Amino acid sequence: MGRRGYVEDMFRLSTNRGSERRAPTRRLRKAAVTALVFASLVSGPTGTASATATPVGTVAAAPWSSRVISAGGVRQWFSCSGSGRFTVVVIPGLNASHRMWSRVLRAFAATTRTCIYDRPGLGGSPPLHPHRTVSAATQALELWALLVAARERAPLIIVGHSYGGLVARTFVARYHRSVAGLMLIEGVAPYDRVSHYWHEGGDRIDVWASSRAAARLRPGSIPLVVEAAQDPNRNYWGASSFGASASDIADWRAHQRAAASLSTNSTFLIVRHSAHVIEHDQPAAVIAGVRLLVLAVRHHHRLLRCALGRYGSQPLCR
Repeated sequence: MGRRGYVEDMFRLSTNRGSERRAPTRRLRKAAVTALVFASLVSGPTGTASATATPVGTVAAAPWSSRVISAGGVRQWFSCSGSGRFTVVVIPGLNASHRMWSRVLRAFAATTRTCIYDRPGLGGSPPLHPHRTVSAATQALELWALLVAARERAPLIIVGHSYGGLVARTFVARYHRSVAGLMLIEGVAPYDRVSHYWHEGGDRIDVWASSRAAARLRPGSIPLVVEAAQDPNRNYWGASSFGASASDIADWRAHQRAAASLSTNSTFLIVRHSAHVIEHDQPAAVIAGVRLLVLAVRHHHRLLRCALGRYGSQPLCR
């Protein structure tokens, strides 16, 4: 499915009313981590904050290992690259494959171990026959089985976009002992005016059941980064509106802001000049968010709420 079709369907469905070593003192450690954060956010792996389109499997220094794995009763395409103590696991949105993340994956893998997958019937994953009714709980379990079969190790940093946000919340709620951090990018919130069923890869997703599972998340002080679009009602900046009502848009934005309150250790960024697929429209902001999160969990430090201000506005800083 093209990016325009994906975003239009996603937004309309979501607004459907029917349905390492310690420093000698805490102050020195905080200063050191702050310096590391800003240095890493300002310069990318090649000394630039810009991000270019890079397909999976083209990183010379960190080649991607891709395969279809049978686990949890399904077969899913799975690809990983990079190394590090923490593993970033990317959960794409509704009807979206790994290809939608092509502009950020290289930088993720340059930061730490990074894995991405396609759910059944999407991208490199074969569809199931017969088709079935699933939920975010089903898909979180299948992702866990996939990670176990692939022998990927915790601690994990979960990154979910759009509907992937429901799967991400459900995954963290169930496997919180293996999760060190969470990032939600334009994530669908439980009961956000959602219709009962969505369709993906031939399967039917019970969104109400997905909402119930995702609503169980109680992350406490887990590091959490939330990125929201400046204009979620557009396919890309400058394109025509999808026609969502003002109340629907306000409701969506309110849920994005509320997501940051899930954790007592969070940062919230409204990414300027971005629409719903921020990882495509403003990849540098997503890359910076992941780096901020990785540094926070690596150094056991609280998130710096204003470290991403160059990419947009941060209401939590006020």
